Amino acid sequence: MSTTRTNVAATHGDRSQQQQQQQQQQQQQQEQVIREKYGTCRIGKLVSTAGIVVALLLVVGAIYMHVIQKHRLGRLNIELAAAGRRDGEVELPFEVVTVPAVAALGTTLLSVDCLECIAATATAKRPAMCHSTPCSIYRISRPYWQDATREATHSGPEDYETCVSNPDCATETVRSFISSYARDCDGDGVIRCRDHILLHQLGPTGCMMGTLPPLSNNRMTDCLRVKELE
Repeated sequence: MSTTRTNVAATHGDRSQQQQQQQQQQQQQQEQVIREKYGTCRIGKLVSTAGIVVALLLVVGAIYMHVIQKHRLGRLNIELAAAGRRDGEVELPFEVVTVPAVAALGTTLLSVDCLECIAATATAKRPAMCHSTPCSIYRISRPYWQDATREATHSGPEDYETCVSNPDCATETVRSFISSYARDCDGDGVIRCRDHILLHQLGPTGCMMGTLPPLSNNRMTDCLRVKELE
């Protein structure tokens, strides 16, 4: 009987120890979870704080660079103005204007050399006849003259035959037409003498889609090469 009681007591003691061990393990696990949780929070806060600091430094750096760059650009504009180039304009060695500047085109952009190439392409610089009427070395048709005089800024004869028979009036007619309808006919992004020739020969719409006959194209190419307008 005493032996049985002893065994029961031992068994009960073993169970108590196991329960205590389990409780200790659970407590340790809970403590570990708490440490990991709060440790992660601290790391997250540190990362967020570091990110904010870096962002502020980048903003300050950008403001500083903007101030420095603005000062340098101001000096650049002053130096360009002193050199006679307004707003950073660069003098090019050939006659060319960018497409956004079409609206600002003036007759001065059509050089004497380009006028000669227009005449060379149209008639090889020889006086031509248009429907039994002299129409100058530029072969100026009546509709061409009407379009040119509609936007003309110069005063001249109101009669078509009289104007195209006068070399000066014929030249001013070409200048007026080109300055009024100038465009990038060949689609290369700039307007130069080649575009003026195509416009003169094919008109505002035709120059964007059509091509010159072989003879006219050869004349144009040769003249542009000789005048160094390419």
